[in-house]
Formats: sequence, C-alpha cells, structure tokens
Amino acid sequence: MNFEELKSRIEEGLRELSAEISGKEPNVININVSRDKIVEVAKKLKALGFDHVKAVTAIDYPNERFEVVYIASSYSNLDLAFFLINLRTDLPYNDPTTPSLIEVWPSAFYQEHEEHDLMGIVFEGHPRMGERLLLPESYEGLPPLRKEFKIKTEGINA
Repeated sequence: MNFEELKSRIEEGLRELSAEISGKEPNVININVSRDKIVEVAKKLKALGFDHVKAVTAIDYPNERFEVVYIASSYSNLDLAFFLINLRTDLPYNDPTTPSLIEVWPSAFYQEHEEHDLMGIVFEGHPRMGERLLLPESYEGLPPLRKEFKIKTEGINA
C-alpha cells in the first residue's frame, strides 16, 4: 500500500467524523479531531489495522491550549507498519481533559498516566488518574513539564 492509498482509505473511513486529515510523505498522516470524537476515530483506526500506540505526548501552548498526540502504527499488518498516524486533539487550557484511549489501545496505559503526572492532562476513564507515577506522592504544585513551571534553586526563581 502506498501513502496516497492509505490516506484515501482513512479519509473514507473518517468522513462522517469531521476529522481534519493531512499528511507528510512518505509515511506520516496527521488526524486532528475534537476530543468528543477521539474514541470513535481511534476505534476506526484500529479497525483499519493500526493496532498499537507507539507514543502519547502533550504540547503546552501557554494560556491558550494543550494538544495531545497519539502516535499509532501496526505490529500485525506489515503493509501498515511503515506508517505513523498522529492522532491529535486540542484541549482548552482551563479544562485539559480528554477520554482515555486505553480501551482501544492498551499500549497507551503507561503513557497517558505519564502525561497526567507530568503535564496535568486528565484522561477520563483511565484507572490511575488519582495516583502518581513518576513524581513523589507528596508533590504539590504545577506539573513540571508545563511551560509556566519554574524551578526554585536556593531561594532563586530560575
């Protein structure tokens, strides 16, 4: 399968979900979707053969929004293994919540938990949102990967 064929298949499969689809040859397809449709889009991508998440990351646009990106690919379909799908959703800065995708892609479990701990993104339906992963249980304050986070060093705001 080539890039254009795959992009067309994805566009056809997601037509009714108002997803914005763009791509960068030879192998990256970006799909932007609202958070209320992200689970449905993920399910359709899985049905197309994208069976796991390689990474989950979040981008902080200070005082504007967060962007969560799931990078999906395929282990089981060698025709798809070359391709990367960047499933993206924007979250309001004052409400950084989105549905968890672990029911679709269990490989997102640890990575969603990490983004919650270090960026403060809440993945609704994730069973570990109330627990720390990398930070100490006693940690208080802004999540340390947010751009507005400042390190205190010997009484100096660095």
